[in-house]
Amino acid sequence: MDALIGERIDLFALVAYLPEPLAEFVNAVRHELDPACRLQAHITILPPREFGDPDAASQEIQKIVGQAHSFRISVGEIRVFPGSEVVHLSIDGGLEQLRELHGQLNQGCAKAPELWPYHPHVTLAQDLEPAAVAAARDLAVRRWREYSGPRSFALEHLTFVRRTLGKDDCAAENFWVDLKTWELPSPVLA
Repeated sequence: MDALIGERIDLFALVAYLPEPLAEFVNAVRHELDPACRLQAHITILPPREFGDPDAASQEIQKIVGQAHSFRISVGEIRVFPGSEVVHLSIDGGLEQLRELHGQLNQGCAKAPELWPYHPHVTLAQDLEPAAVAAARDLAVRRWREYSGPRSFALEHLTFVRRTLGKDDCAAENFWVDLKTWELPSPVLA
């Protein structure tokens, strides 16, 4: 964080927001596990990154998104990533399409180094104290068993988001601003 002292940087990401009622469920569980979390339920397509030219990156993303098609996503089970200890919902259906889309988008002026290999998921809790991870996972598993709504949906929109960071920011102020949303065309059925 020393690089932030006295300056502000913009981070950008590309996400797919979850539809209702799944989004409401995920947001409630996130808030239960971390009351300070204000993020909307989503699947990250391009993880946070800096862009030298955000407008050029946005145009490049728009071009690729315009050639993509909507597809079905189904969420699976509650899991914990080893290493990062992120509690998340796995993606079962649509996993390969998400990976392919990420690969197409993570090129040119939208390309950036990523801390972890791309693994699509829905984050429920992160940055927990190590001793709290197992309890968070157990609570998320219980809530997921109680959830009776749909566990799949059509991924039809992608949203380009920005977060501005500065020396005075803290994790509780972690919020993102929607810049642009693109619709994925429906596939042509033969």
